[in-house]
Amino acid sequence: MKTMNPLDYFPDRRHALRELALAASVGALLTHEVLWPDRVTLAADPGAPAGNWGTVKGRIVWDDSQKRPEVRGVDLSKLGVEDRNFFSSDGQVVYEDWVLDPKSLALQHVFVWLRPDSTDRTPPPLAVHADLKEVKATELVMDQKPLGYRPHAAALRVGQTLVVKNSSPIFHSLVWSSDNNGEGNRGMPKGAEIRFEKLKAERIPIPLSCAPHPWEKAWVRVFDHPYFALTGPDGRFEIKLAPAGKLRLTVWQETLGFKGGTAGRFGQPITVEAGAVLDLGDLKVKPA
Repeated sequence: MKTMNPLDYFPDRRHALRELALAASVGALLTHEVLWPDRVTLAADPGAPAGNWGTVKGRIVWDDSQKRPEVRGVDLSKLGVEDRNFFSSDGQVVYEDWVLDPKSLALQHVFVWLRPDSTDRTPPPLAVHADLKEVKATELVMDQKPLGYRPHAAALRVGQTLVVKNSSPIFHSLVWSSDNNGEGNRGMPKGAEIRFEKLKAERIPIPLSCAPHPWEKAWVRVFDHPYFALTGPDGRFEIKLAPAGKLRLTVWQETLGFKGGTAGRFGQPITVEAGAVLDLGDLKVKPA
């Protein structure tokens, strides 16, 4: 019998309650019954539009049973005076492979998205709510700041534009590689910018870095649908107007990779109810 890690399995609330009742009736306790009824909630959304659409939300947090990742400072001692003065002008520069709040353990820069309930590498597209079908022609600007690329991570939709610029007084470069949006290593003197017009969807994330300052890294994902989110300092995500029914929720972070390991690339099963909010609570992650 195949077993599943309860922290990598997202049952809908009715499923969790049904299994809890079954466990109680036979005097048994299965692993996730204790966890999920309190953590997963399904509530009516009075502001929900008519039709088969719902909301999925939750929070990504560090697993408190694991040792916290150390905050590692970047050694600036070998830089020239101008570069060192720039990078030290806004506080300590640290590596950003894990960014979490020390009190709440909320994780920032985590990509979360929905996909069909399928393990096919190229599943059929999700149904998209009418209000989300049009892609807004917006630009996302990523700048090279003293503490690194800001923002450090970016989630965009096909057709949008990414602008990477250098507003600093020192020389940088931009190194990137991708399947569908080119690759390169271009110098970026003061005031330079590189534009990625009308981005194309990518199955894997696009890594960005700076050759003269290799600790400067950023990550970009480009989606062909609107059902994605990127966690902020509070670790929270919310995806609205999602199609009701059986879906999969995928979680990816630059050091973790996929939540659930390699199999996690297909996401974890959830059920979205029409006119309701599926709150998955705290989803804990830990290093592989």
